[in-house]
Amino acid sequence: MNTDLLEKASRLNETLINQFGKAAEIQMETLRRYADVAMDQAQQAAEVRNLDDLKALTANQAETLKSLNDQLTNDWKAWQNYFSDTRERMQSIFETETSQPSAEPKAPTKTSGSNKNAA
Repeated sequence: MNTDLLEKASRLNETLINQFGKAAEIQMETLRRYADVAMDQAQQAAEVRNLDDLKALTANQAETLKSLNDQLTNDWKAWQNYFSDTRERMQSIFETETSQPSAEPKAPTKTSGSNKNAA
């Protein structure tokens, strides 16, 4: 029983470490993309020298906002996938943990059922 408990704790720790690593990776990629967009926008704004440059910048802003909106949607889906994956992994660890104890109560249930037949 102790080795089984240690095995499950080890799997839980491994899963948590892997999932936290994935979360950090998602967060870093997201941060990098948004920082790149911000730097690009600041650079474009710094290059404005006349009215035509300003018009070009504002036209580019609409495209940038649309791409940011699309990226936010994709990031949200990535986080949803991450949370679903994490939930499934955790459930699989705890389901295997609870499946063994649930086998023990079934034995008394069968005996109680046989007591009903005996009565």
